[in-house]
Amino acid sequence: MQRRTTFLLGKKPRAGTIVAEVIDLLTTWDVSCEVLLPHDQHVRPDDTQDVDLVVHRGLSGADEDLLSTLDAMGTPLCNPWAGSTHLRDRAALHGALDRASVPSPRGVMHATWAEVLAEEGRRRVVVKAVAGPGRGCGVLPSPLPQEPPMDGPYLVEELIEHDGTDRKLYVAGQHVSGLLKPSTLVRSHTTEGTPFTVDAQLAELARRTLQHLDLHLAGVDVVIGPDGPVVVDVNAFPGYRGVEAAARAVAAHLLEHLGRADDPTS
Repeated sequence: MQRRTTFLLGKKPRAGTIVAEVIDLLTTWDVSCEVLLPHDQHVRPDDTQDVDLVVHRGLSGADEDLLSTLDAMGTPLCNPWAGSTHLRDRAALHGALDRASVPSPRGVMHATWAEVLAEEGRRRVVVKAVAGPGRGCGVLPSPLPQEPPMDGPYLVEELIEHDGTDRKLYVAGQHVSGLLKPSTLVRSHTTEGTPFTVDAQLAELARRTLQHLDLHLAGVDVVIGPDGPVVVDVNAFPGYRGVEAAARAVAAHLLEHLGRADDPTS
């Protein structure tokens, strides 16, 4: 029986992007794929009533009611709704990592910039706007300016001393790939990275992080601190740009999610 998948997306997938390539692969493997764009059209929960899996990417907070309703209806979601709630903002992610005992920077919430500066007087810090777009935006390391460069509230984390390189771990189910990129604390965000072989320790950390957060498709940003690897950020369903065979890994995971017994990826 042909499986059906609906993609709920923030924008129409362009040729050459991860979503477009995944859809092409799934279609080749006899999976029916439909694209719905909640930002451009009215999408009701019943529009996905007969599908076997809903895959979502790039949606906004305004779409939370749709996803939570689908979850309540028992519609399989990737990423799962419970995991998505951990990434609502940086405070939610910080709390989830802390509760799961995933190695991550110690942090505290502050409402005012004066409190942030007082915190910096005790240690070197990284300040993150609780609500932010990611990609290094709304993130500022010591030394801090006297005037607030962004709106609060603020998540203030210890600054982990490291070699200036982020280990970007791209996870699709159990598959983990890696890119090395300059830390956004020292350079602006870049889409370019250098592939590297992910060792067993980092792969296990990435998988354990996603298991605790209830995520299937995600990017895990890691720095190597004095005491070992530290998770400094997690992003749901990244673009996987520059990651070799990423579309195949993502499509294979979705196929497994759909419960297909055959394996066209082998």
